[in-house]
Amino acid sequence: MNALYRGKKILMISASFFGYEKEIRQKLESFGCEVDYFDERPENDFLTKSLIRVNRKLLAPKNNAYYNNIIEKTKHRNYDFIFVIKGEVISNVHIERLRQAHKQAKFILYLWDALNYSPNSKVIKNSFDAVYTFDKSDAEQYGDMQFRPLFFIDEYRKSAETKVIQDIDVLFIGTVHTDRFSVLKRIERQLKEKNLNFYFYHYYPSKKLYYLKRLGDRDIRKYGKAELKYDKLSKEEITQLFNRSRVIADIERPKQNGLTMRTIEVFGAHKKLITTNESIKNYDLYNAENMSIIDRHAPVIDPLFIYQEYVKPPEEVYEKYSLDDWLHEIFFGKKHSIHSMMRVK
Repeated sequence: MNALYRGKKILMISASFFGYEKEIRQKLESFGCEVDYFDERPENDFLTKSLIRVNRKLLAPKNNAYYNNIIEKTKHRNYDFIFVIKGEVISNVHIERLRQAHKQAKFILYLWDALNYSPNSKVIKNSFDAVYTFDKSDAEQYGDMQFRPLFFIDEYRKSAETKVIQDIDVLFIGTVHTDRFSVLKRIERQLKEKNLNFYFYHYYPSKKLYYLKRLGDRDIRKYGKAELKYDKLSKEEITQLFNRSRVIADIERPKQNGLTMRTIEVFGAHKKLITTNESIKNYDLYNAENMSIIDRHAPVIDPLFIYQEYVKPPEEVYEKYSLDDWLHEIFFGKKHSIHSMMRVK
């Protein structure tokens, strides 16, 4: 497989997303690629993130200066691929200027957010040669988008092979948004009633954003200050908590059908899953013995499910959701990488 990548030059533009962009870059470099990475956002401060969500036009001068600098710095690099993940800031004008500078490059866009939550992606997607989305319903609705679920990184493969004492029955680690807190509170009540151990890590991006959102968001006002965490957990801290847990809970956004990154990580770590996402039944990784689907409005937690043994998936299905296979399909359209098929054999 590495022969396909060796020597390829890639310009990667991605929003910072819990370090996954670094994992992708490092994996591509391990295959022999030359990768120039730029954050998609001109800055990751509170004001910039807020304006992106509220009114991108107010950021136009800063965005133009930022992308003009990227284009100028990289215009002589002769890239083979321009790879954009998410696409919440970059404009069609910037994409066209990059295309003029790198006429031989293939332009790829990957969306790990539903179009409902990423309006700019809908505007720019026609400027790319290939567009992939993690959301099956978006792929079905838009004929110019290909469906490709997310991936698990190698850390979770290692977690699957680690055996430690499991003192947490149900674990949740995630960002608080939409109705997630209310759903988690309902789950928490069930767990307490059934004397099950749990650990919930409610992450929120910043205290400033929390106080701003409190002004108009009734659900946010339900949070107590002590229940929110403003520090991101490292991948090592997350996998250590995974190792100690029997079951991981995941709550998707109400208007989202794609499987979250957490869902795929749970699968990669050979852990059992409690999820509100009914669409998981339509995926080849689904196994009712490992995955319990609950109603977000009236969740019911079954202790028998938590304590029954995990059933390992077929190796080929498992490898399909690895970062290796994800990259191979995104860049070369291969459903299964040579690397993973070698492991299957």
